[in-house]
Amino acid sequence: MRPLKSLTFDSVRDLLLRVFGEIPDSRDRNRVDWLMPDVLLSAYAMFFFQFPNMLKFQQGMKQKKGRSNLETIFKVSEIPSDSQMREIIDGIPIEPIRALLPKLFEQMRRIGWTNRFVTAVDGKGYYTLALDGSEYFHSEKIECPSCLRRQDKNEEIHYSHNIVSGTLVKEGTHQVLPLDVEEVRNSDGTEKQDCEINAAKRLIERVRREHRQLSLIVNGDALYAHEPYVKLLRENRMSFVLGVKPGSQVETFAWVNDLEKLSECEHGEWKKEEGPVAKRRYYKYRIARAVPLSQSGEVLVNFVELWVYDHKGKQTYHNTWITDLEVSKDNVAVITGIGRSRWKIENEQFNVQKNHGYHLEHNYGHGQKTLSMVFYLLNLLAFVTHLILEMGDHQYQKCKEGQSRSGLWELLRAAYIFFLVDSWSGLLTAYVKEREIGP
Repeated sequence: MRPLKSLTFDSVRDLLLRVFGEIPDSRDRNRVDWLMPDVLLSAYAMFFFQFPNMLKFQQGMKQKKGRSNLETIFKVSEIPSDSQMREIIDGIPIEPIRALLPKLFEQMRRIGWTNRFVTAVDGKGYYTLALDGSEYFHSEKIECPSCLRRQDKNEEIHYSHNIVSGTLVKEGTHQVLPLDVEEVRNSDGTEKQDCEINAAKRLIERVRREHRQLSLIVNGDALYAHEPYVKLLRENRMSFVLGVKPGSQVETFAWVNDLEKLSECEHGEWKKEEGPVAKRRYYKYRIARAVPLSQSGEVLVNFVELWVYDHKGKQTYHNTWITDLEVSKDNVAVITGIGRSRWKIENEQFNVQKNHGYHLEHNYGHGQKTLSMVFYLLNLLAFVTHLILEMGDHQYQKCKEGQSRSGLWELLRAAYIFFLVDSWSGLLTAYVKEREIGP
């Protein structure tokens, strides 16, 4: 394993600086006051410190002290105003910024940090890739050509921006790691609406192109448990554990019920009795093999059902999945654990982004071209950078000891706004010293 210092805040910033410097800029360079890397790093810094009005405070700091933390920490030469930043960003290509996600993942993989997301199934290690859609902008007044449009029963038009995220999750841990994201976007100039499943198809094909050798199990809800999508997963060498529902996969459940009547389903149970009595859980399962996914019978899958009971015998959980993995009494706990881990993308990513500091649904600036999605990606990159700090920045880990993430960032944000420091490390060192001295 390489030293942890091979992936630091400074190395992430330098990667962003290099990529931002390569983004095409159609402006006349002889009349440019703010270079593209300065503008994009200023926006990234806004999301990194989770403070929409940060640029104004940094401009004031530079006027008073001759320098600002945007210069010392983020290497920004000239600070744009909020309106200038939005005007310059709107229209730049999305792809170079999105492509930073696989670059960061590959760096983490090479130094062994992504091993925590690997699950062993029958002796082979897999990453679980959870798929889910999320809306990050909604309005009845503000719109752009890329907005999705929906008419309600009162004939009011609703405008929105949605994404599909492909995020690494693992049962038993609260950590997640976004691997890729695809915008649900109207981009062809027609009235036809893009949708989550089409965006998810594009995402899966790109993930395989960018991560050719990665062993993946795709985890999603019943929206994805249909023949065309399952065929696409197989074509891209991806296994799957997908949720199914009686109302969505009618043929599958009918077949399972027939197998049950013929006594051809496998039943079993296991229990977890470690710890206090109140935390003991009992599990029952049912397995049906070679079940058709539709009337065509072209795609056969394995079906698994799980019930969970507490120490008093009360049912606390029930779910059903289909998978291409061979399910047995020896691995059913692992496979159902993969299925149950899907909630983590909602709880540990979308919920955190929307309600715990990242203010994802705040309208930072909608624009008329690409501004909304660029801001989403910069917000997501800030989220990933914070995960990197949690994994390998010992100073950051020390600062975080004994307090919540939101509490720490509130203090770091205040220090960033009012005190000039020489680097990210300098900011953390000052914080640790001040805490050790005490009031």
